[in-house]
Amino acid sequence: MNIFLTGGTGFIGKQIIKLIPKHHRTIVLVRSINKFNKLVDSLVPTGQQNVVPVLGDLTQPNLGLKGNDLHLVMDADIIIHAGGPMNIELDQGTAERVFLQASKEIAAIAQLVHQKKALKQFIHIVGFMSPYNEENFSDDQTGFHLEKAPPYEQMKFKADMYIRQTMRDLGIPLSVVNPGVVIGDSVTGKTEQLGGLSILVDSTRRKLMPLVPGGKEYWIPMVHVDHVASLVSALVEEDQPENNTYFLLDEKYNTPNMKELVTAIAKEVRVKPPVGAVSLKLMKSLLRLGGGNLVKIPEASMDFIVKPDFPTKSKTDMSVKHNLNVSLQQTILPFVITDLDHRLSHKDSTLPDRFHNSRIGNLTALVREGIGIPIIMLHGTFSGADCLIPLANSLPQRPIWLVDLPGFGRTPYHHNPQTMVGYINSVVDLILSFQSQVILVGHSFGGLVAAQAAGLIQERLHKLILLQPVLQPAPYIYRSPKVTKFFLSLMNESMFKRRLLANGSFVNEKEIPESYLNYVMEDLESPRVRTSSAEVMAAISTPHSIQANPDEIDLNKLNILWGDKDLEYSVPDEWSRKPITHLPLGHQFPISHPEITAQWIQKWIQ
Repeated sequence: MNIFLTGGTGFIGKQIIKLIPKHHRTIVLVRSINKFNKLVDSLVPTGQQNVVPVLGDLTQPNLGLKGNDLHLVMDADIIIHAGGPMNIELDQGTAERVFLQASKEIAAIAQLVHQKKALKQFIHIVGFMSPYNEENFSDDQTGFHLEKAPPYEQMKFKADMYIRQTMRDLGIPLSVVNPGVVIGDSVTGKTEQLGGLSILVDSTRRKLMPLVPGGKEYWIPMVHVDHVASLVSALVEEDQPENNTYFLLDEKYNTPNMKELVTAIAKEVRVKPPVGAVSLKLMKSLLRLGGGNLVKIPEASMDFIVKPDFPTKSKTDMSVKHNLNVSLQQTILPFVITDLDHRLSHKDSTLPDRFHNSRIGNLTALVREGIGIPIIMLHGTFSGADCLIPLANSLPQRPIWLVDLPGFGRTPYHHNPQTMVGYINSVVDLILSFQSQVILVGHSFGGLVAAQAAGLIQERLHKLILLQPVLQPAPYIYRSPKVTKFFLSLMNESMFKRRLLANGSFVNEKEIPESYLNYVMEDLESPRVRTSSAEVMAAISTPHSIQANPDEIDLNKLNILWGDKDLEYSVPDEWSRKPITHLPLGHQFPISHPEITAQWIQKWIQ
């Protein structure tokens, strides 16, 4: 079949394309061929052949389709309308254009297709707050309250009504999918779209949620983005589709209530949990009267906090029929929260080509496929997987896993009361999950973790490479995590730069990459990263934490690269007789000199 899809390069649309069976051809409406090409690059080769772009715009007459593109769309058997931005702060004019006007344009296309050949089905993705269903969409009283709703909701739901009425008049079977708040996928938690749950995560990490909006009686329905795509894909496979509405969310009793949700978010972003509740009506009033602008919380975001349950029978029936699991995976919520926390700090960051975000066990990593023995890289403090991308790019062809250690980057904190044990166990579990031996590379604190993990799983390592490993206690000034966390909250770029030069992290200011400074400054906006950094520094300032035993490591597998310009750390005597290569560089040489570092790594692993 030919499937015409709008919103194909969006958060939900990309997942739909990946899950639609490959024997169908998917025709995707795009405004930019560049965005489409990036989407296609993320697909497996067999899927790429069945995805075809057509240039257009939802808000233009006939969707802006012309010539051969319009001809392609006229052959559609199914239309999936998943287009439209997730931005609850849209103004009236924009919301009307991207939702209501767009619905009129795509309905007109559906009519043209239906006149040429009977359109098998129209699938419309709306939202769980829409008041319309198969019985009431002709009743003018059903949506009377929409006039008081924010433009985003008002126009989105008017579009729902318009599509329902038009498809009825045309006799086209209509499936309306009403997802809850769409969050990251059910495996990695990766949430590419800010808005929705990220507003609550942002408010919590800024310590603006000491009181829970609504309290225990209220909840936010949620659904994983891949589960939305799974249901849509199942609808595509229906032989005789019927007019129906599918609320894609769990029952209220199977979803965290507002107190549980805010408490879980507070735990992951490492701030104090809420101490009470506040009336949702009062909260909305305060935000409406100017509080929203003051604390940067949109009043409209409160509309996603609800009290009633929603009908789920049609969703359940479809799930059983097609053997789908579309339930909320609560064990993935920490990864969703952490991913959003990372994105809120690094709003403009994008992954380079060939890297993708992956999760294995309790860790997330930036992964690049390749040939040969996998290389696992562990970063140090004031760093993350992203900071090691230039080093990885200097090691072409190799499969590389740039790991975010717990509490950093996109990985949730391990919550083990013994700080170092939590890190070591996470890395050991990661390595044991590989079917073959691995090459383990650790920098700074990551070098310490790598050395301690190596003593436990020596047989699983092909090579252990330590880059400026912390093998002696950090200075005593880091002993108090509370004091360190306080100073990190005050840190600005000039202060950080002075500290880097004073302790020999870099030999001179020219060596400090601007991208690295930006990353760390953005990272320190997160209380999760500040707290994790402070606790790690406190842990490695105590001698009992620095217990990596060089005698437990096979010398044939070990290589150490050491920068002699480091003014804070040195090589302990018990390690000085191990295979060490000295360089006239600072502590952060894998970041300042990735090419030189890569040359030595390449030499040792060949």
